[in-house]
This record gives sequence, structure tokens and C-alpha cells, in this order.
Amino acid sequence: MRDGNRRIDVNICIELIIHLVKLQHTSTRQLSSGVFMNNIIAGSTGQYRDEDYLTLEAENQKLRARIADLECLVRRDCLTPLYNRRHFIDVLDRWVWRAHRYGGDSAILYADVDQLKLVNDQYGHGAGDKMLIAIAQTLKNSVRRSDIAARIGGDEFGLLLENIKAEELPAKAQKIANAVANHALNYNGCVLKCSVSIGFTIIQGGMSAADLVKRADASMYAIKLQKSRTPQCGHHASAR
Repeated sequence: MRDGNRRIDVNICIELIIHLVKLQHTSTRQLSSGVFMNNIIAGSTGQYRDEDYLTLEAENQKLRARIADLECLVRRDCLTPLYNRRHFIDVLDRWVWRAHRYGGDSAILYADVDQLKLVNDQYGHGAGDKMLIAIAQTLKNSVRRSDIAARIGGDEFGLLLENIKAEELPAKAQKIANAVANHALNYNGCVLKCSVSIGFTIIQGGMSAADLVKRADASMYAIKLQKSRTPQCGHHASAR
């Protein structure tokens, strides 16, 4: 999935470059073709061709709008309503620098979907995708607008939280995990229970973004291992 996202990003970047070249080429071509020279000449008689300028400006505005759309796509996940891994790491890099320079309290929460492979095997990848979208929406609703929620792997999500103390992280992670667990997904007459394991770490200046992600990932796997050793009640899915 990460390789797939990487290929998508490359294609989008190529399209973005093409549009940038077109924007520059269009302006240069129309300038060199004599459109604005004609305006200057016409200006001596008081007959400016404003429609030529307006046509060029309208075309450039369309290209700028398309470029803005492409820049948004580069930062967004292709399946869920969240940011993608690239944007997550970019923001994390800035937060690490900020923590090193100014201090402050911020953290990473690293969530992994429980038993997604079982859902895919029993109900198909369509059910798995529906579950990922539902979980992503719950995660997005569980954080503030100033925080960042991203899908950073096939069944992995990352949250960047501002203004949170280290001692508050366990309760925050559990609250979000409970919100996900309370969501039941109806799929083709079956009720699928969503579940995630969430690890966490405080963001410390002087550490790399990659090392912080690894630390949060290790915390998540410790939580998942603990859950696997605890007897679970109920069944993952039930027919309605």
C-alpha cells in the first residue's frame, strides 16, 4: 500500500509539473505572439484590447485552480478522508523542529486496525475498505482541527496532537480506541465490529521523525500484544 501511494504521488507530481510548464508557456507564448504588443500599439490610438488580457488571465486562473487541486491531492489519502503519509511526515518534521526550538507539548498516536485481514478474507476487500473509511472518520472526529489525522499505511493511522501532556496520552489513546470500538459497520447484512490498537509517544526535539514514528509503532505493538493475551468476548461479526 505504501508503494501504491508512492506511485500515485509521483503521477500527481508529474501532472503538477506539466501544468506549471503550461502556465508559464501560455503566458510567454501569448506575450511573444504580439497580444500585448498589439495592446501597446493600439494604446497610442486609445484602442486597448482588454479582451485579450482578460482571456489570458482567465486561462491562467483556471490553471492555478487546477494546480491547487493537484497540490491538495498530493497531501490526501486516496481512500479515506485523511491526510497521507507524506503530509504526516512533513508536519511531524516541523513539529520536531518546533519542539527543539521552543519546547511545548505534542505527541504522536499510532493506530493499527485489529483483524483487518480476517475481515478481508471473510467478507472481501470491499468490507475492509468500508471499515478503513469508517475508522478514519472516527479518528478525524476524535481530534481537534489543529491536530493532524493521517493514514500512513494500509491499516495504520497516525495522529499528531498539540498541547497534550505525556501523562494524558494513555487516557486519550483509550478514549479514541473506545470511540472506534463503539462504531458498528453494517455490511451486506452483517455487523462488523471495528477495533484498533493505539500506541503513543511524546514528540521530543532532537529526535528524527522516523525515530519518533518507530517509537510510537513499538508502543502500538506492545498494546496489541497485550490485547492478544487477554481473552476477548464476542465474535468479530454477526449476521443481522
